[in-house]
Amino acid sequence: MTSSRDNEPAIIEAEAPRTRRQLLTAGGVAAVAAALGAVGISGTAQGKDGGFTRLGQRNAANNTTQVTARKSPGFLSRITGAGAAIRGISSHQKGVGVQGWTDAKKGKTIGVAGRSESPGGTAGQFIAGNGGTALVAKSPNKNGTALETEGKLRFGKRSGDATTSGGSEFVIPVSGGLNQNSLVIATLQDHHPGVHVESASVLDAGRSTIVVRLNQAVPEPARVAWLILD
Repeated sequence: MTSSRDNEPAIIEAEAPRTRRQLLTAGGVAAVAAALGAVGISGTAQGKDGGFTRLGQRNAANNTTQVTARKSPGFLSRITGAGAAIRGISSHQKGVGVQGWTDAKKGKTIGVAGRSESPGGTAGQFIAGNGGTALVAKSPNKNGTALETEGKLRFGKRSGDATTSGGSEFVIPVSGGLNQNSLVIATLQDHHPGVHVESASVLDAGRSTIVVRLNQAVPEPARVAWLILD
C-alpha cells in the first residue's frame, strides 16, 4: 500500500495471480490458524509498524496508529448486534479508556459527543462500579461553566416527595445511602397559611432516613418535596 502525500487516499497495489499450489498452501495455513483459535491459542496479529490491520484478529503495534481524514467521520465503526461499536480499555492505574479533545482555538468545539435516536435511549452513561465517582465536571477558568443543562434535570433516588396525614414531622427513608454531612433541602408543596419548613436534616445515616420538621402541625394531609446533596 502506497500514498503519494499525507492525507491522500492510499493506493492498494494488486498482487500477481497466484498458482494452484499457492492457493492450497494459503488455505492450509488458514485452516491451521482456525484450529489454533478453536483451542484458545491467541489470534493476535503481530506485525511491524506500517503493516496492514488484520480484520477479525487482535492487532499489536509498537507505536500509535493514527487515522487522518479530510471529511467527518475520520473513523467509523458500526455493529449490527447488541454491544459496543467502539471500546477503549486501559489497564494502567492512571490510564484513560476513552479520551476526546479538540485543539481549535476558537468556536464551540466539542471534545466528546454522544447521541441517541431512541425515545428511551441514553446519549451518555457513566457507571462507577466500585464506589468511585461516575462523572467529574471541571472548569479551571473562572469564567467557565463546569456543568450546563437544557431541559429537565432528574436526581433519581436523591429526590422525591412525601405525604403526612397530620402532625409537624416527616420521617422519610432515602435510597442510595446517606452520611452525616449530607445536605437536605425541603419545601412544602401545598399551601397552609402560616406553616413553613423549619428544618430538614439527616435523622439516621445508618438507616438512611431524613426528617423534615414544620414550624407547626398541620390538621390535614400535607406534601413536602425533598432533595439530597452530598
